[in-house]
Amino acid sequence: MKESTNIGLSGQYATWAGTILNREKPIVIIANPGRETESAVRLGRIGFDNVAGYLKDGMGSLAGRNELTRKSERYSPALAAELLAGHKAQLLDVRAPREREQKSIVGSVHIPLNHLTEREVELDKSKPVLVHCAGGYRSSIAVSLLEQAGFVNVSEIAGGIAAWELAKLPLRTAAS
Repeated sequence: MKESTNIGLSGQYATWAGTILNREKPIVIIANPGRETESAVRLGRIGFDNVAGYLKDGMGSLAGRNELTRKSERYSPALAAELLAGHKAQLLDVRAPREREQKSIVGSVHIPLNHLTEREVELDKSKPVLVHCAGGYRSSIAVSLLEQAGFVNVSEIAGGIAAWELAKLPLRTAAS
């Protein structure tokens, strides 16, 4: 079965599509109905002309086909902190180095999203992985990449490090 990569159309779509996708491989777009053309045009602008088609009703086309879809969990910062405190999961920070220099969650492994496919071997496949970025966009991409690499227990911290900070959970900052 072919794997999909979740790159949200909102946010930095062109940047991450250009970084993550392979120009040589055909692309099938799964977008909200009515947004397929926008996706294809934006891909074409960055040289991705190998769009094979799209699913007519987006994810609705897969209703009742549970074997073709996978859902990942999104944990609240408080629940994520509990899992990490019990050493039941490893924490992956996929933000850029400059972002991490400003603040980070103690004990996290730092692999910027644009290096994840080449450095995923630094993570333990037998242990659950909690992923975070600044607010949630990049972590959803990372989850799909890790699942393609064979990780079976991957989830996100809902709201990323911003939500972690709002929950007043411990952070290492540039000032500390």
